[in-house]
Amino acid sequence: MNAWLGRHAVRLGSVSAAFAIAWLLKHHYSHASADALRWILAPTTWLTSFVLGGHFQFLADEGYLSREHSILISPACAGVNFLVVAFLSLVLGFGSSFNTARRALAWLAGALAIAYVTTLFVNTARIALSVAVAHLAAHALGLTFHSVHRWIGIAVYLAGLLALCLTLHVWLSSRGARFARSATLLVALACYVSVTLVVPLLGGAAHTSEYWSHAVPVSVSVGVVVALVFAARGRSWKNGRHAIRPPECSERFAEELGTR
Repeated sequence: MNAWLGRHAVRLGSVSAAFAIAWLLKHHYSHASADALRWILAPTTWLTSFVLGGHFQFLADEGYLSREHSILISPACAGVNFLVVAFLSLVLGFGSSFNTARRALAWLAGALAIAYVTTLFVNTARIALSVAVAHLAAHALGLTFHSVHRWIGIAVYLAGLLALCLTLHVWLSSRGARFARSATLLVALACYVSVTLVVPLLGGAAHTSEYWSHAVPVSVSVGVVVALVFAARGRSWKNGRHAIRPPECSERFAEELGTR
C-alpha cells in the first residue's frame, strides 16, 4: 500500500511540476521581447541560416532579419508553444515508467532538454519549408501566403510531434518500458490542442478572427490524425504483410511467434 501511494505521489508531483514549468514558459513567452527570447531565437536562426544560407541581422525588439530571404524570425516564430507541447507530451505520455522521485526528476529535466532540441530542428524545418514553397504553393492553389504559411506550420509541427513521440516510444520500449503507442500519440495530440486552442480560448481569444482562422485548420488536421491513429490500432506485422487484428488477439499472436 505504501509503495502504491509512493508511486502515485511521485507521479502526481511529476505532473504538477510539468504543468508549473509549462505555465512559466507560457508566461515568459507572452511577455518576452525578442531580446529575452534569444535563448531560442538565436539557435533557430543559426540552423535556418545553415539550411538556407544567407546572413541574418539581429534587430532589437524585432528579431533576426534576412534581407536576402525577406524573412524576420520574430518572437511569433520562436516555437515556444511547440516546446511546451512537446515537453508536456513527453512527461504525460512517458512519465509513468519513472516511479521514483530521482528518476522522475531526471526525466523532467531530460524531457525539457529533448523538447528544446526538437523544437529547434522542427521550427527550423517549418521556417525553411515556408521560405522554399509557401509563395509557390500560394500562387498554385490560389491562397494567400499567410494561409499557406499557417498550413505548413501546422503540418510540420504535428509531424514533428508525432515523430518525437514515436521515436521515444521505440527507444524506451527497447529498454523494457511498456507503453500503448496509440495512447501516447493521443496524449500528444491532446496537449497540442490544449496549448494551441484551449488555452487561448480560455484567455478570450474567441473574440478575434485570427483565432478562428487558426482553430479551423488545427481542428481539421488533428481530427485527421486522430482518425488515422484509431484506424492503425490493432494492426501488426506478420510475414511481411500488414494485417488488422483485434486487440484481444495480441497475446495469442505473440504466443504464435514465440513457438517459431
